Amino acid sequence: MTNRWVVTLTLAGALPFALAVWLNVQQLTLLGADAAAWLWGYSAVIAAFLAGAQWGRSLQPLDLVSLLASNGFALLVFALALWLRTNTGVVLLEIVFAGLLFVDRRQWRLGLISTDYWHLRIGVTALVCSLLAIYAFVSTTP
Repeated sequence: MTNRWVVTLTLAGALPFALAVWLNVQQLTLLGADAAAWLWGYSAVIAAFLAGAQWGRSLQPLDLVSLLASNGFALLVFALALWLRTNTGVVLLEIVFAGLLFVDRRQWRLGLISTDYWHLRIGVTALVCSLLAIYAFVSTTP
């Protein structure tokens, strides 16, 4: 069973995505940042965090596919945040987060992550991708 703290912190990691949706719907800013700043800034952080975790698990035994894919996806999020902060970019962001989940699937099949953690990642990725879809739907960003 996955540790309670891991579950709590993993699920709490989706809260800034929910906040971005709420800020977008309400057309508000928080601490000087609008919904897009929250969404894209936090997406870059989370993608880097996930890629770093996947990188670390890929070193022993060496899994070159996970190493390359995790870093490629993190760099894609960075590029989207810089150059495609549009609804199309948000849809592509969903695809990238799904891609990061497939890296975890590979690592689960290789025995690098537990089944409980794999199931947790499925749930939180579904939640995040749903929030991203809602954000894109309500967004007034061109």
